[in-house]
Amino acid sequence: MNYKERLIALVSYLSILFLIPLKRFRKSEFIYYHAKQGLGLFIFSMIMIFLFWLPIVGWVAVMAFLVLWFTGIMNVLTGKKEPLPVIGRISERVSI
Repeated sequence: MNYKERLIALVSYLSILFLIPLKRFRKSEFIYYHAKQGLGLFIFSMIMIFLFWLPIVGWVAVMAFLVLWFTGIMNVLTGKKEPLPVIGRISERVSI
């Protein structure tokens, strides 16, 4: 895969922008995989918004989100197709 595919896959981890690679680049297995991972991360972030207001749980949720986000970005930059911890396996099963 080339740097253009990695750049497009990287967009998957920027909030709602995962929709662009998800819909436009279905033919690239690498991009589509990371777009589905980005979908899982986006859903997790929506849940996190509600948890943020709880004292300790909110802090843990924010840290978990940052770890997942960083892991996804590192997977793209290194060219890996590895699921994100915890939510990655669920995202792999989604068929869109």
